[in-house]
Amino acid sequence: MRVFITGGTGYLGRALLRLGPTEAVGASYFRQPPGEPKVAWMWMDICDAKGVAQALERFSPDVVIHTAYGKDSPEDLEAIIAQGTAHVARACRALGARLIHLSTDQVFDGEAPPYAESAPPHPITPYGQAKLRAEEQVQEILPSATIVRTSLIWGLSPLDPTSRMVLEMADGQRKGGLFCDEYRSFIYVEDLARALWELVERPLAGVLHIGGPQALSRLEFGQRIAAFHGRDPRALPVQRRADFPEPRPGNCALDSSRAAALLRTRLRGVEEVLRQQGR
Repeated sequence: MRVFITGGTGYLGRALLRLGPTEAVGASYFRQPPGEPKVAWMWMDICDAKGVAQALERFSPDVVIHTAYGKDSPEDLEAIIAQGTAHVARACRALGARLIHLSTDQVFDGEAPPYAESAPPHPITPYGQAKLRAEEQVQEILPSATIVRTSLIWGLSPLDPTSRMVLEMADGQRKGGLFCDEYRSFIYVEDLARALWELVERPLAGVLHIGGPQALSRLEFGQRIAAFHGRDPRALPVQRRADFPEPRPGNCALDSSRAAALLRTRLRGVEEVLRQQGR
């Protein structure tokens, strides 16, 4: 089976390539240089519909895992997340390829957790709104697609961006704060990557939630990461959502019980992973 990963140089993309098969795998890159030598790398501008179609046609995938995204500006949210996803979905439809699309827990407003797949989306952040538009595009263009909603992705080797930020704050190298009243279902990157590779082999239409079983605030997550890496958790600065100028969801915890029942991969909480890795 031929599998293509958009955003292959991103944090999740690299984990997918590291943990997946070594043959018949392709991936796209945009700014970052490609890495894995056995991967069929293709430069791709996700905003270019024709270029996306041509790149995927050259590789001729059976399945596409769409992880590429951008949120540096309002323009990125529409062009990359919403319209870029539509370009990928149309290319998959033209090739008869299956699509596994990565979405987010931020399609919810954080008022009524934990959220099952049947919960009505109501995003309150620009990023969540763009991701919901992307989901709607996928469902309209390719109803057979799998839409995976996940949460904040973290890992140990290499460190994820959130963990790097935590350690920089603990070391006094970065200003800001960690929200004590914003809760997420932090998902270990290797668990998510393995779950996605299972879905490559398992056709599933519709939405599936894949988050960690332990809902933590950003501060609670940061305290655990700081302690694991030998930093003082008490050194971490605290922030509240009320201090932030824009609305933020309070608790986007996902109900991932359906994924836990369907998949062999065990979705572990932060404390369980750290306990196992600390042995």
